[in-house]
Amino acid sequence: MKSFSLYKEYEIEQWLEDPDFVQWLKRPTEESGSFFSNLMAKDAQMAQKMALAVQILQGLVNHEQGLTNDSVNEMWDNIKSETISLSNRQTRLRFWIKSSSIAASILLIVGLASYFLLNVNRSVDYENILAKISVDSISDIKLLLPDKSQITLSNRAEVVWGSHGEMTLRSSKGDCITFNRTEFSEKQFGQLIVPNGKRASMVFADGSRITVRPGTHVVFPAMFAKSKREIYVQGEAFLEVSKNKKRPFIVRTDLMNVQVLGTSFDVCAYPDQKLQSVVLVTGSVKVRSGENDETKIVPNQRYSFDKKNQIQSVEEVDVFPYISWKDGILSFNSENLCSVLDKLSSYYGVKFDYERSALADIHLTGKLDLNNDIDKALRVVATISQIRYQHSKKSIKIDVKP
Repeated sequence: MKSFSLYKEYEIEQWLEDPDFVQWLKRPTEESGSFFSNLMAKDAQMAQKMALAVQILQGLVNHEQGLTNDSVNEMWDNIKSETISLSNRQTRLRFWIKSSSIAASILLIVGLASYFLLNVNRSVDYENILAKISVDSISDIKLLLPDKSQITLSNRAEVVWGSHGEMTLRSSKGDCITFNRTEFSEKQFGQLIVPNGKRASMVFADGSRITVRPGTHVVFPAMFAKSKREIYVQGEAFLEVSKNKKRPFIVRTDLMNVQVLGTSFDVCAYPDQKLQSVVLVTGSVKVRSGENDETKIVPNQRYSFDKKNQIQSVEEVDVFPYISWKDGILSFNSENLCSVLDKLSSYYGVKFDYERSALADIHLTGKLDLNNDIDKALRVVATISQIRYQHSKKSIKIDVKP
């Protein structure tokens, strides 16, 4: 078999004609399997070409029926529009395909393969990464680096990644310390875990900023890939994304895929809540969830996905109540008191003991300064809602005043 440097220069057509590659697909051995698997692991671009060649060669064997020439042409146009990264090779590949008597079947396989290649990094097992440490199991903010080391951060700390590999930690008091770190790869991941009662922010090397709400877990690559910038959020975060048309920014949750080029928005995806949502402040984003088609939203719109009923919706909203938490303000408009207490519980990391039915008819309108302690916040709530509260060892008891 040939050397890595030679295979690295291969285009798709050459993979299709390589006897060792074809033999491996027909009659794989442990040796050939190890060799070609290692090639794919070494170079992502090479892996894309190999994967597409595999799909085409499998289609040569498994095709069953053809399509009309018009259908072939239409299918090819659709494929071409979705596979920009392969555009320089498509003209030659199209000629090769049309010279075959089974052109339509192969085009169908190419379309499926192209979709797969554009989503190749979706194979990242984010759930497995998240499972290694739970938000509920910690009391302080944790920054997990790709080399498995951990750093405990103070409340409202900020992590700033430099373009040359350095990392700066800034406290809420203005103190900062800078570390030089080992150069990691895009296949390694770090985590920012912010428990209830805490808040933190991070600035990526591209200038994009994420403000993380209490009870939130963020997974991010040690360095962004050349073709895209992708992170995973479980919980809630506000993002201000630096514009880069060549490298779209993607936020994944367990149910949503949010793609942007440069914008600011809030994404909410707590695992124990019925709805996941995206609230757009500036720019535009595309959201995909479940089996639904991609939906584009514009500023002052909120996209919601009901994970129980698998229903999506878009509504016009005042964005301030959804994003004010990042500035330490809880804003509410005729909101049920139980909902307000739930938000205070998450933000301050405290537990409330109350009967939901007793508070069901109490609604509040106003703002709370979350930079104050929990007692000051509750005094305001008690004044406008006719409730009383009392601290116990494990919770805060809430009652309606007689």
